[in-house]
Amino acid sequence: MITPDGREREKSVLFWTSVLVSFVLLVHNGTEPVFLVAYALLPIVVFLFHKKQSPWPLVVYLLVFGALGRYTRYFRENYASDALLATRDYLGYFLSGRHPYKEMIMAQSGLTPFTYLPFSLFWYAPAQIFGVDLRFFEMVVSTAVPVVFALVGWAVGSLWQILPALSVVALTPFLLDLGSDGSNDNSAIFLLLVSIALLLIAHRKKDSRWGLASAVSLGLAAAFKHYLAFYLLYFVPYAYVQRTIAYLPRNRYLLVLAGTLAVVFLPFILTAPAGFWRSIHFIEISNWHKTWGWNVWVAIRDGLGLVVSKEMMWVTRTALTLGTIAWCFRFLKLARIRSVFIATGVTMLVYLILSNWTSYAYFTFLVPILALAAVFDDNR
Repeated sequence: MITPDGREREKSVLFWTSVLVSFVLLVHNGTEPVFLVAYALLPIVVFLFHKKQSPWPLVVYLLVFGALGRYTRYFRENYASDALLATRDYLGYFLSGRHPYKEMIMAQSGLTPFTYLPFSLFWYAPAQIFGVDLRFFEMVVSTAVPVVFALVGWAVGSLWQILPALSVVALTPFLLDLGSDGSNDNSAIFLLLVSIALLLIAHRKKDSRWGLASAVSLGLAAAFKHYLAFYLLYFVPYAYVQRTIAYLPRNRYLLVLAGTLAVVFLPFILTAPAGFWRSIHFIEISNWHKTWGWNVWVAIRDGLGLVVSKEMMWVTRTALTLGTIAWCFRFLKLARIRSVFIATGVTMLVYLILSNWTSYAYFTFLVPILALAAVFDDNR
């Protein structure tokens, strides 16, 4: 049992850890005026903590400067990634009545099929229809990611516990950059965090309607980008071993999840099965990406001068990823949601480390998942 004095010490440790993390990240954000203002206001946050002993001044500080930082980055960046540019082209096909999985476009390195999942078309369609720059739309979604992350902490009753991780999610330089560089990873983590937040709110409010919304939003997230499958792989067994989840019978929750996936996927798969599987094959096997990024193959090439064949990379990655999945099922108790976060983060990390091409854009998704694994406590 934690005594009142123990709780106060815990709050103080979490607060000062968060301030230290924020300080380091602000320094690494350079001389951008908005971050210099944030740096200058840190003493006021410290003063308010000693006066109020509340997490909210720091939470508001992080969310405000996280939002302003992303807004600033939007005007400093351009399309560094072709993810949204390709999506925009395929949205043109989609909105004109042509099947996106039957088409090809010219991307940075050659002809490319539509390499994203169907819900991404619906997600970005309103912005396209109303003439909103997709990069601006993604920046707005990026701004909402720390907000939903904080909501997850509030919903589970551990806002203090989540403060250091919120500092990372709100202020990390590359997470700020990726809100506006033309990638789509902020939307992926936003959709998943919404599902997690709704799940926790359902438990907090003891209301199954939030649970239904959680199941639908998880289905939409899983129909947005492929690596959501890492989460679904562990979440479905977790849900299955519960009698009820989000105040719904487990079978009803899983049925709503499966129904959402079917509604989004089946029209595209049934009307263009060859094109859909061509897209999957391109992503996993036949893509034109060179060996690049944050992975072991780059380290072996640049450190030892050894060039490994693409086939060997694929076999190694597939085998060790499957081994990691088997290890997670064997040694992690998936009866707890925290174990789902841990298993998802570890498996995705192994997959990325062993991929021949690894963009740090993927860490926009991975960092919040690892943060939840680090701070989440099922017993709170």
